[in-house]
Amino acid sequence: MFSVERQKLIDDIGDERIIKYFYLDLDVHQLINRMENLSLSGIGNDENIPFTAKLRDYHGATDEAGDPWLVKEIPKNEIYEHKLQEIAYYIDFMVNTMAAPNVIKKIDGRYYRTTKLVPGALQIGSYNFLQRPFLTVLANDLINRWLFFDEDRNPNNYMVLSNSKGHSFVVVIDYNKADLWSKGMKIKGTESHFGWERKGKTRFLTLLKPDNFKNLSIEDFEERLGALERLEKPEIRGICFKVFTGYIEDPEAAADLVAANLDERRNYITNYFRVWFKEKDLAKSKAEDDRYSGFGKSFMDYYKDGK
Repeated sequence: MFSVERQKLIDDIGDERIIKYFYLDLDVHQLINRMENLSLSGIGNDENIPFTAKLRDYHGATDEAGDPWLVKEIPKNEIYEHKLQEIAYYIDFMVNTMAAPNVIKKIDGRYYRTTKLVPGALQIGSYNFLQRPFLTVLANDLINRWLFFDEDRNPNNYMVLSNSKGHSFVVVIDYNKADLWSKGMKIKGTESHFGWERKGKTRFLTLLKPDNFKNLSIEDFEERLGALERLEKPEIRGICFKVFTGYIEDPEAAADLVAANLDERRNYITNYFRVWFKEKDLAKSKAEDDRYSGFGKSFMDYYKDGK
């Protein structure tokens, strides 16, 4: 039984091919099992892979259904980092983000980072992404990237795919900068206005600038925040443990760390968004409400000492 949000996404897409391509007809546990049993062949057949992927040492491969994948061999000492990126993909999936599968596979004794291609899609830079529906999609993706401490998001990370009716859907790709291991809030909300303070401060966050979304209302975020709030820490830990097992030395400790980090961040982010975004009838007047900054200050004071 799918959640209301997942069923809505499936109904909106409407094309069985797209739904199955991104495994939206599965729950997360079925998806993990599918990825564990994923069989890739024809590694090295680079005829149909993007030129930019070739420059980054990716090669082509094909799964059992004939769908195209990108694969890149990674050294064994980088497995932990790439497994964290795989977990980020599963979390995105759980909160109904359309995302290209990103998993680690061991093939013939070698380790590969594998990413499913999104054929027929265009980069979001080809569209006016500061207008709906793209604006709302990116605003919600800000929540996810904040959750993953992913400070490097550029137009190359968002592909736009159209269904048979010409309706557009944004597909997230590339978890290369996801940081699930850092404790505490590396990215914190600003006190005087909606926004964040980042340690990394990379130059690639144009699409996710908080200023782009300041006039939205809480209704624009409700589905994503609700999905995050429904994530149970034990389930997150179980997923982490399953993903780490057989790949790193201490999957128990790693699962505990990541689950605790995601739980802390999830609570912080959902509270922060609910402080700064109001219902539609209050959205326009919020900037003029003297009490508004007080709410924000109270929130920042509460989390100041790492609560």
